[in-house]
Amino acid sequence: MPTATLPQLWRGRSGREYVPFEQARVRHGGMATVRKVVGRGGPVANSTVADGVPLALKLWTESDDASLDQLQAEARILVEISGHPGELPCPRLYDLVGTPLVTGLVMEWCSADLERWWREKLKEPDSFGRLMATMAEVSRRVADYHVFFAQKQGLDAAHGDLKPSNILLSSEGRWLISDFGAARVKPPDDNPLVTSKVVAGTENFLSPEALFHAKRRHHAAMDTWALAATAFTMLRLQRMSLDAAPIPKNGTQNPRFRMQRIHAIMEVYAKDPTRFRDRDLAVEAFSDPLRIPEEDRRAVRDSLRGVFGVPDDRREEVLCKELLELFDRALAIEPRFRFTDARDLASAFERLLRLYLELSAPSEAAQPAQPIADPAPFVKAREDAVRAKQEAEERANQLQEEMEAMRERLQEAEGRLTAALYQPSLPAPNKPESPPLKSRTPLPPPRVERVVETVEVPAVPAWWGALLVLVLLFQFATLVLVAIALAGSLFR
Repeated sequence: MPTATLPQLWRGRSGREYVPFEQARVRHGGMATVRKVVGRGGPVANSTVADGVPLALKLWTESDDASLDQLQAEARILVEISGHPGELPCPRLYDLVGTPLVTGLVMEWCSADLERWWREKLKEPDSFGRLMATMAEVSRRVADYHVFFAQKQGLDAAHGDLKPSNILLSSEGRWLISDFGAARVKPPDDNPLVTSKVVAGTENFLSPEALFHAKRRHHAAMDTWALAATAFTMLRLQRMSLDAAPIPKNGTQNPRFRMQRIHAIMEVYAKDPTRFRDRDLAVEAFSDPLRIPEEDRRAVRDSLRGVFGVPDDRREEVLCKELLELFDRALAIEPRFRFTDARDLASAFERLLRLYLELSAPSEAAQPAQPIADPAPFVKAREDAVRAKQEAEERANQLQEEMEAMRERLQEAEGRLTAALYQPSLPAPNKPESPPLKSRTPLPPPRVERVVETVEVPAVPAWWGALLVLVLLFQFATLVLVAIALAGSLFR
């Protein structure tokens, strides 16, 4: 059987070759290692990523049969899911390495996981809101897997191994879930782990029924437990970082991040590891099965200290009450009392986000009171403006009447002047009236000799022309003065 430990080259089943990405670090996990690689040559078959684009190559740990079985289970699940054309809740699978058994998975590369991302964001002023929004999105991804992939494909409806290192951030900014094969490897009856007290998995995020291999009537409840435990450890990691406490090298998988609820479960497990195997959980074996212990409640309150930037006990207590209700329900011992649908858990995280934003908004009492302006000056100014408008209208009407009167007088003066200029000074001589034109008889042609009568027209005195010029100048000046007065009153 070929192995996946070739130092510089891996060949996929599609025929494409993969080589390590330059200066890329290898991630060593408990069950497998992840390398950053690139495809050599053009895209072929399902390996549709262009040459030079980074990919993730997940390899089994050689000589570890458990990790090989886990890789086979994960390969089967990813093959079923990656055939979907739309957006997936997990990294897309591009190629398989190894034949006849799968020894490596070539998948979409994700640059960071939830814990690494949170270490960079936990000191931001709105870090709590960012975490709640992220947990809501991750919960929706888990719900997509439960509803649209696992149930329709006939797969196990629970992921079973959700933790910060299995929640990845893609290059497109989408949160994805990975490592689908861990929870499906069940130890056989003759395995020493069945009767021993060794826990195969990350205890900080394992639900009780997964730990005891009990009957699973509510598959999604296993994952909602793990998501709530993940949110708890993220808040505790933030408090330790803000208090400058030393962070363990293995991060949130360290027992220091384990809830008191998990410690109580481990105590029951230590007494008899096989007690709940293939049976329902005995709730009476646990104290406060529907309420997280007081140590965890104090840790939640302590994690919210200064969440609004300034100490505020009232707002912190309101937010803490809502957060504790989420943890009490999501971390109930019996699965049927938890969130049995990851979409309900996503809605709970979104309610916490909205509550945080409402409490973060400045209240009206905290805003400085604006002085109320005195309305008296504005009322007086309005009354003065109305009064000035009325006076202007009255003055305009008066000027209009005066202009009409002046126009009439001007017309009368023009009539008198015209009559004086064109009326003759001497009476005209009496002449016989001529008969009407129609009654006249044709006259004979006049003779050459005619008698020309000269009529003397009296001359117009020179002072009449000077008077006409003076009258016209007076009229023009009067019109100019009236126009100036009217314009001044209207634009005053």
